[in-house]
Amino acid sequence: MKKILQIRRTPTNKYGGISNYCIALQKMFQNDEDFNVLDVEDYPILKSRLFHFYYRIKPLYKAIKKADIIHINGYTEIGNTQAFIIAKLLKKKIVYTAHWHPFKYLNNPKGGKCFFYTLIKPFVKHLAHAVVTINNEDTAFFNSFCRNVHQIPHWYDFDNNSPAISKKENMIMFVGRLSDPVKGLEHIMHLPEGKYDIHLVGSGEKPNRTDCTQHCNVPQKELERLYKEASLLVIPSRYEAFSYAAIEALSHGTPVVMSERVRIADYLSGVSGYSVFKFKDYEDFNQKVEITIGTSVDIQSVRKIFSTSSIKKEYKKVYSNL
Repeated sequence: MKKILQIRRTPTNKYGGISNYCIALQKMFQNDEDFNVLDVEDYPILKSRLFHFYYRIKPLYKAIKKADIIHINGYTEIGNTQAFIIAKLLKKKIVYTAHWHPFKYLNNPKGGKCFFYTLIKPFVKHLAHAVVTINNEDTAFFNSFCRNVHQIPHWYDFDNNSPAISKKENMIMFVGRLSDPVKGLEHIMHLPEGKYDIHLVGSGEKPNRTDCTQHCNVPQKELERLYKEASLLVIPSRYEAFSYAAIEALSHGTPVVMSERVRIADYLSGVSGYSVFKFKDYEDFNQKVEITIGTSVDIQSVRKIFSTSSIKKEYKKVYSNL
């Protein structure tokens, strides 16, 4: 049985996409007879003015030494460069998933681009044995300099036995960091106040509106209840490489309005239950909210596209062929 170690930055909040991905991957391979995905760890770090942080070498070295395959996640972290170098020195197989955002959508586009091309791309190009991408844009970018690229969507463990809950016809839900400009919370401020019952799930300062309710540190069961009650999830992000929240909402029969920069739409062609608006076009956003809230969702198609069993087969192909 081969051991797989995942490397990713310590998450700053429970809704971090990369952290959720790593935890879900580990869970997906529980009790697998061929591969053992080790528990995700937060390795000791040292703060750096130039790179924000870097890993202490000894704990990272010991962890990589114990595994057969090193799956590195993220693309603007010096810790990934450290992991590439150590894995190469120890002659380990390397899989890389960037969770890539086009540079123009980063908070610091020039800095992110410079960092990636200097400290990440050379290692991906020459040391990675396989690259896993999660959307069409991601795939096109890495195909330009990598030979072994596999596009695989995220997935979700659907609960077919969870109790049904009646939906609230005017309830809108938002999931994410309220203070993060990438999440596009300002779009909600352009909805007519009092028309909808808006529930914001995440940390940060709540908008000064009488129709907004904030939920912080929400347990998974409470989050699922909110998804079931909501008549709409909005994802007005400046960019999302995928979107776990969209899968969670759609799987609970909750339609979604998302910006055209939310890349899960790459997998939803022909699936009913979502609408796309142009980012920062507040009139378009309002219109899509009005026509989408409360509409039906093609739950079966969603569950087929993002099923754990089918996607696990794709990952096993990647790991088996190294």
